[in-house]
Amino acid sequence: MSTLPHLHPSSPNQESVPASFPEMLKSALFRRNKAAAISKPFKIFYNEWFATLADTILPQLRRALSSVSTSQTLLSAQVDAMHHHLRSYYDNMDLAAVQDVAQCLYPEWRNSIEKPFLWLGDLHPYLFTNLLRSFLDDQESEDGDVLDTIQEIRASRQFVDQRWHVAVAWSSPSKALTTRVDQIECGLRLMVPALAARSRDAQMKLARSVGAELGRRDGVKAAVGEALAVEMEELVGVVVDANRLRKSVLADILTVTSTYQAALFLEALAEFLVGFRDDKLLKEFDKCKMGSS
Repeated sequence: MSTLPHLHPSSPNQESVPASFPEMLKSALFRRNKAAAISKPFKIFYNEWFATLADTILPQLRRALSSVSTSQTLLSAQVDAMHHHLRSYYDNMDLAAVQDVAQCLYPEWRNSIEKPFLWLGDLHPYLFTNLLRSFLDDQESEDGDVLDTIQEIRASRQFVDQRWHVAVAWSSPSKALTTRVDQIECGLRLMVPALAARSRDAQMKLARSVGAELGRRDGVKAAVGEALAVEMEELVGVVVDANRLRKSVLADILTVTSTYQAALFLEALAEFLVGFRDDKLLKEFDKCKMGSS
């Protein structure tokens, strides 16, 4: 996996000057590059995107997996639809970062279950590989019984065609798959710390630049605004590159897995995302937080 290129989004619009430093800081953080603004706040987009995932895309994939009449071609189309939906989320998050990088890095609208899983605005890419590993680990733990299980399934004739392929999708993962997972994880061990360092350095430079200018009497607003613009541009680049990494890992996984493996992987990933918004789970989680405080 190659090193991600450094991105340079266009410079922010600085035509208006806030009346005070707090307002100027808020303006630089939350109203960056009006010309590139998307049509709606990312919170609204996410809620609509999530509803489509939970109510349409995931149920369609589940039906395709469970039906004995679903062809591999139709299942592949459902896999492509889920992948496209996930990519559209990250593409729109890139646009949202250019408009307002704070809504991505510091999303106050995320609930208490979602926030611990966020890394540079969204799921850590290790979550994708860990999820994939869970399928491989489950298979390794069942190796002693897998042949007996397959024989029982064949003998019972309960699974035909589609269901049979789903049932044994992970029974013998290919060497290419296990090798590629190792390569993806090796790349992540290099790129994740690099992106985290870029984010940390940009925030440190931002604090130093603003602090150095606060003691000046003349031109402080313009100087601080310029310092903010430079470092906010870098933070936007970090978010965009983090999303590129997430998209790359997902694409690599889907490239090396079979149609049935990819479908089961995406179903599990979507169920994980939908679980974030489970009202019962959220109430239990918040109750535990209150009890430990």
